[in-house]
Amino acid sequence: MSIKDNNFNGLYWLIFNEFFLIVHVILIKTLVADSPIFQIVFMRSISSSVILIPILFFTGRQKNIFSNLGVNLSRVVLSFLAISIQFFTISNIQLAQVSTIGYLRSSIMSIFAYFILSEKQSKGRWLVLIIGFLSILLVFSPENQSIQLVALIALLGTCCGALSTIVQKYLSKSFSEIQLMVWYSLGISFLSLPFCLYFWVDVSFKETLFMISTGLLATSAQYFYIRAFKLSQASFLAPIQYFHIIPVLIIGYVIFLEVPSIQTLIGALIIILSLIGLLIWEKNR
Repeated sequence: MSIKDNNFNGLYWLIFNEFFLIVHVILIKTLVADSPIFQIVFMRSISSSVILIPILFFTGRQKNIFSNLGVNLSRVVLSFLAISIQFFTISNIQLAQVSTIGYLRSSIMSIFAYFILSEKQSKGRWLVLIIGFLSILLVFSPENQSIQLVALIALLGTCCGALSTIVQKYLSKSFSEIQLMVWYSLGISFLSLPFCLYFWVDVSFKETLFMISTGLLATSAQYFYIRAFKLSQASFLAPIQYFHIIPVLIIGYVIFLEVPSIQTLIGALIIILSLIGLLIWEKNR
């Protein structure tokens, strides 16, 4: 199968990932209002681990899971930092602002893919990345210093997430999806446990169910995400993830009463038009 066919097969998996992530974001935004971030991170990851570990042994994939230990540990640490910072950011600013900062991850990831994985990029991809970056700058206009500080922290988390994805792409050559998912979930469970215990608060049964559900949704979404990037070039999928801004805008407005600015709407429109152009161009190459 050609690289082009693999790229579009990966795109289908990325769409499934997007749907599950949207539901996940709604639950997280609801939870962070009253629950400690590290408690959510732990419950999310441990519920995933409870499901994934039996699957790992049932499929006989536990062999050689501890090979490449240093690289796997680096991915876990980067992922833990990325997810913790993301939840912190969600609790402090609008979802639209979180997404616009998160879109920098695509640009950073493509740069990492170019230099680390030696993935070639067409002029069209570079152009869309530049347009997307400029659109994000248009959308994100902090109102005060506290938001600027949150934005800087979010940018750090974005860099961690982007590098984690590149490490994942490298590991996917020798590790199966289930092995990567177990490393991710169980690793983050161990890292978040001390912080979870320190900040622990009693929560309602409903909130507990929400936390467990985030793990189930995240597990499914992660599988789709890993599958997508295993099939496709990271630099191909990166700009397509800009589409995430549309459902986020709708959710923020309808569910959480977050009114997007005119800059946000204009920036989102520019991003979507750029993506449509890229997809048409890639399909006809």
